[in-house]
Amino acid sequence: MKRLTFFLTLILSVLFFASSAQSFNEQREAKKKEKAEKKQAQQEEAQKNNERLLALVATKAFVLEANTLYDKRGQSYFLNSSINFVGFDGTNSTIQLAFNGLVGWNGIGGVTLDGTIAKMEVNENNKGLGFTINVTVRQKVRGAVTMIFRVSSDGSARVDMSGSYGDRLSFQGNIVSLDDTRVYKGTTLY
Repeated sequence: MKRLTFFLTLILSVLFFASSAQSFNEQREAKKKEKAEKKQAQQEEAQKNNERLLALVATKAFVLEANTLYDKRGQSYFLNSSINFVGFDGTNSTIQLAFNGLVGWNGIGGVTLDGTIAKMEVNENNKGLGFTINVTVRQKVRGAVTMIFRVSSDGSARVDMSGSYGDRLSFQGNIVSLDDTRVYKGTTLY
């Protein structure tokens, strides 16, 4: 009788653990499948955003609303994105740097420089997400400015700018269309 009880208990235990293991494996497979579907959906969304941004840049009518400034030593400064930007409207370009609470040449605490686009070249990344934009702008004052935009598929971007006289700074922010921008342009002196 003891042997029969022992064997029954052993068989029931094995069956219980086998069904638990099978259930655990099914849950693991379901999680893997869900994770793969979620990753696929994110990649599709990123691809759509990337295509939208490429189309926007192709029009040469966009604005990088800057929320962070990096100087040539790498120090960062937080900016008001409604008065700090790099913008393009077809053939013209505007670079504006301003600080809240200061009086500047442009009337809003900084400087506004206008110029003409001499060259704009877009290069897509190998993986198809994100791209770079190489731009040369002839300024009305202080020569030419070379800009390299590094744009990710979510619309965030960083532009490294260098001038004819060795001036360097970088803006980081988001790329938006001219219709959707909320920037305020100050007075241009030249």
